[in-house]
Amino acid sequence: MGNKKFNLTKLALAVGVTVGLAGCFSDNDNNVEIKPPVVEPPVTEKVVQPPVSVEKQAGSVTIVVVDALGQALPDTAEATITFKSEENLLSTSGEAITEDDKKTTSGSFGYTIGEIPDAGLTYEFTVTATGYLSNTLSVSLDSDNPDVAQQIKLTPRTLDSANIAVVASTKTLAETAGDGNNASYNENDGLVLTDSDGNAIEKITLPVAVKEDQAAKAAGGVDVSIKNGTKFLDKDGNALQTAPALTVAYFANEATASTTSTDDTALESSSLDAFPGGLSLTLPASADRETALEGNFTTGGFVAIELTDDAGNKVKTFGKDSEGNDNTLEVAMKVDKNTSNPCPVKFDGDIANLATFAEANGFKKGACTLENVAPMTLEPGHIFPVWSYEESTGEWSFENYGLVAGDKADAKKTYDVTVQVKHLSYWNLDFFTYIIGADKCNNRRLSFDIVDANGSPSQVYADVLVEANSYRLLIGAYNRSDLAKGTFRNPPSFPVKLKMMKDGKNILDGATLADNSTLSLNDDGAASGVTFTDLCDLDGGTLKLTTAPAASIVKPLTPQFVCSNNDAGDVPATPVTTPTIAQLFRGGRFVKTFYPSGQFEVSLEAGDTAAYTVRYKNPNNNTWFTQAIEANTTAATLDIPVTCTINEVPVTGTGGS
Repeated sequence: MGNKKFNLTKLALAVGVTVGLAGCFSDNDNNVEIKPPVVEPPVTEKVVQPPVSVEKQAGSVTIVVVDALGQALPDTAEATITFKSEENLLSTSGEAITEDDKKTTSGSFGYTIGEIPDAGLTYEFTVTATGYLSNTLSVSLDSDNPDVAQQIKLTPRTLDSANIAVVASTKTLAETAGDGNNASYNENDGLVLTDSDGNAIEKITLPVAVKEDQAAKAAGGVDVSIKNGTKFLDKDGNALQTAPALTVAYFANEATASTTSTDDTALESSSLDAFPGGLSLTLPASADRETALEGNFTTGGFVAIELTDDAGNKVKTFGKDSEGNDNTLEVAMKVDKNTSNPCPVKFDGDIANLATFAEANGFKKGACTLENVAPMTLEPGHIFPVWSYEESTGEWSFENYGLVAGDKADAKKTYDVTVQVKHLSYWNLDFFTYIIGADKCNNRRLSFDIVDANGSPSQVYADVLVEANSYRLLIGAYNRSDLAKGTFRNPPSFPVKLKMMKDGKNILDGATLADNSTLSLNDDGAASGVTFTDLCDLDGGTLKLTTAPAASIVKPLTPQFVCSNNDAGDVPATPVTTPTIAQLFRGGRFVKTFYPSGQFEVSLEAGDTAAYTVRYKNPNNNTWFTQAIEANTTAATLDIPVTCTINEVPVTGTGGS
């Protein structure tokens, strides 16, 4: 107990002494007071943390959306894209794509490719936008062309333009019935049509036709008739609850233009460019077709028909009549008399035997089986296959055969082809021809070089244009990774005219084939292109342009992340370069796509009066930016503003000397 008490006393004494010393901070016997040092709070600063660059992927796909005239869609039109397959498709940041990545109001979609297999990749896609007819196209890439682009055109549901041979009209059923007639609808009786006296009428018709201001290049139209008692069922067979509006759009084949054009120009806005699905296509294998067929359509005209209610529900089929037969819509096409027929088969007999005769005399499920037949101008009695296009899959299906009717000597500019359709779709009168033999044209693919007037590799943003009566294929500069080279897939098996277009003018001077033989411009007094009897002859050849080597301006551009909140920090972050997708526009027209890992170069023409702009994407989201660039060699940056993290850290290295 004593020891314990002693110990406690010593401890208390020690503590007391310590406290006393601390109180006066005296360290000497003279009890001199020394004040403690002032401890300043630590000095800190706000440091903006640099953003992180995204990872470069194996390739990229860019899609630019424009209207039928090649103009940008308004900002209010949100476009949505759907891919048939998303194999290896990633966002620009290298992540799995989301639903947000499939929508845009900027007019552009951009994606990266995680891996490109040896066989390459083909992406089929459908683009829709409110107020427009949807369209489906495809884009292909491989290890030699890893960064590809496509431009897709959407046609407004109402269109009346003097600049293109496309006309579209949307009306309610009451408006379609016209003054004095009544059109009502209920899900049980379907469409009920009566005149002003209450008597039933047979049908109502919405006609659309190419206007007279297009007479120099096109003729044609379509009458779509809906019969009394027609039901309106959606794709699941459910009746619409309210009456739909009817949209009919007619795309002329511009056959008249192909017979009258003798100059070096080409249509800037062609109805053939706006054809949903395009004219170069693959017919998939089916129960009626053992293997897929790659080929081309020569068209007699195309019609898009939609019946859509206020809620956006679309009609697919029309139910049954009182006798249990399928209700149909009547589609009466008016076909330009100048239309080319590459598969001429005539029929004169009972219309009930038309399909049997066609299958035995030149057609197989709509595809032409005739070989080495020269195209001829369409005539009455010719068999014209009818095809439907499913927008959700982007596939064409053969439906039946139509018969060309009319009088060749008649002053009318068109013949008639009338068909009954059992379901709603896009409908086309088309001759489908394909190259027979897999070894033909290097397995249906040909490649060629493009040089300027001096024989040097071309650096001109020029489009390759292939034309024939009722056929057109435009391969934009944006489709080519290398401006000095070109590639065709599924080249047409009929004679075509080839041009190289820049600013609406042909700049092709001639062609040298792989065997060193040459083809000159057509002998029609103008630079209107080079005619190929067989486009496969161009494989391994060279196209020569009229343009002298342009004084090219090489301008460096650097896409980079820039911290938008740098001003909130004491130490700003420096910009960080990043891979992203960029698109070059010349005079408002899309001409090239890029997918750089950092700084890259664009080639501009010296003295070019056209304005250049670049549209580029924030790889971390679906935001696009547009920036004008000067035609000079001064380097410029493509700034992508991002919100950066700000850290408050102690200041270091502030001691004096």
